[in-house]
Amino acid sequence: NEAAPALSDVNLYAADVYCGAPTGGATDAVIQGLAWLIQENVPVINVSLVGPPNVLLQRVVEMASARGHLIVAAVGNDEPSAPPLYPAAYPGVVAVTAVDRTDKVLIEAGRGRFIAFAAPGADIEAASLPSGYSPVRGTSFAAPIVASRLTLLLERPDPIAAGRAVNELATAAVDLGRPGRDSVYGNGCVGCATRNAAAGAARTH
Repeated sequence: NEAAPALSDVNLYAADVYCGAPTGGATDAVIQGLAWLIQENVPVINVSLVGPPNVLLQRVVEMASARGHLIVAAVGNDEPSAPPLYPAAYPGVVAVTAVDRTDKVLIEAGRGRFIAFAAPGADIEAASLPSGYSPVRGTSFAAPIVASRLTLLLERPDPIAAGRAVNELATAAVDLGRPGRDSVYGNGCVGCATRNAAAGAARTH
């Protein structure tokens, strides 16, 4: 049974790879951010951006995975026919796609055998500056949902525990699409059961 995450008494690290610059988000900034998070021993790292393959980025991802960090990454919104995007498509990365409130994959979401999970990424709201909430859409907003669930299952970087955490989440995920893991929904949806239960409760009041 899927339970809503209760992330309390945890440290949240944020690496700003854009820094307000129009040329922000370059691969070297992403690598520096990942290196810092690895140095700080952050067990679960969410990456809500995509790009082309990069040898240096791949090496950092491989090093992080070998040390037992879980990197969760959005698969991107470049349409189903687009080539795989990175870091989501690297081996060892927990790649996340997005579904709407009817549990259908977003039409713009990427596809691929590397996809591990789906999560709500449309018909939802996220905190916005300076205050309040705004509607959001995309795989970038689905990935943190999976990351938050994995944070509950992985206390510190550990290769064996990391694999166990992903397997446990796969067992709890709501299977969508073809039975079993597939290239559209991965192992199934994380957060769908909680969202649907909350929606049902709201309709009865």
